[in-house]
Amino acid sequence: MFNSPASTFRTFLAVSLGIIFFGAIMVFSAAQVTGLSIGGSSFSISGKQIFLSILSLPVAWVIAQLPLASLKKIAHRSLGLAIIIMLLLIPFGREVNGNTNWIAFGPIDFQPSEVAKILLILWSAYVIDKNFGDAKKIFFQLTFGFLIILAVVLKGGDLGSAVVVGLILATLVYLAGAESKYIAGILAGGIFGVAALIAMQPYRIARLTAFIDPFAEGVYKNAGWQPAHSVMALASGGFFGSGIGESKQKWGNLAEAHTDFIFGVIGEEFGLFGTLATLAAISILVICIIKIALTAKDTFSRYLGLGIAFWIGFQSLINLASATSLIPVVGVTLPFISYGGSSLLALVGALGFVAGIALRNPEVAKQLNVRWPRGAK
Repeated sequence: MFNSPASTFRTFLAVSLGIIFFGAIMVFSAAQVTGLSIGGSSFSISGKQIFLSILSLPVAWVIAQLPLASLKKIAHRSLGLAIIIMLLLIPFGREVNGNTNWIAFGPIDFQPSEVAKILLILWSAYVIDKNFGDAKKIFFQLTFGFLIILAVVLKGGDLGSAVVVGLILATLVYLAGAESKYIAGILAGGIFGVAALIAMQPYRIARLTAFIDPFAEGVYKNAGWQPAHSVMALASGGFFGSGIGESKQKWGNLAEAHTDFIFGVIGEEFGLFGTLATLAAISILVICIIKIALTAKDTFSRYLGLGIAFWIGFQSLINLASATSLIPVVGVTLPFISYGGSSLLALVGALGFVAGIALRNPEVAKQLNVRWPRGAK
């Protein structure tokens, strides 16, 4: 799979398309019950996801064609765009499950924090490229920019997105060469901030204690309900599962079966084989992106790819750990697989950036016989 940059790129394309296709299937399976109860049709939710999956692919192709100079111009303004998008939450924010992290314009809903993640990574790559070698300056510039976005995210109560954004920041400043004391400062500040936010909300305190034993008396029917039924779904799948569409937990027991807890449905319907295959696919995708990033000929592309890889990796780990009750439920989706149009479009768009990085590699372009438009490199 990784013999050459071209074979890595082919693996990247195959795994990306496979995960997107599998995600559409799993949303259709997991969202049937919710779709029937809300929209009167088993396709009322999954139909949107399938449509956006198809729509996202040409969008990613267009992004992959962007010249490097144009990407840098966009990246230079990305922090400002992210701030504007996030500030829209103040007048137009809609509350979902206690968090004001959605914006609704008529029938159209989207989650600004998902778009802000890729914009922040673009801007970070630009800052690192512009100041490469001055790790201290990079650290303070990135920290300042990320803190602005984190403030708006936390104002809306979206702790899950805040954790992911914080981990992306820590990783990028570390990879850019920041001293250990600065990394420790970010991690200590993040731990303190998360602890303070948990202490401020009783439901978060309940989640913190529930993951230790979600089946405990007094916990199971309250904060332990979701993690307990996710574990039950995973446990009942056996080695090969009950079959596609045959999950029992999604029939009212497992809340958010098509979003935060879709991994439980995968375990119930596809068994241990399906869960391990999902883990393998995500891992291979992240490895491909890292290898593509490390073979990039310019600093901007290298850090853009690394930021995207660790975004997908961290968010996947947090979702999977929540679904298996290894950490408290924090409410993040499983990349490419959970239902969510904003997340899917942002993530597939990010894959478009990665494809562009790969195709700007002369070896890949030569082996694939790619002819770039004038100025694309």
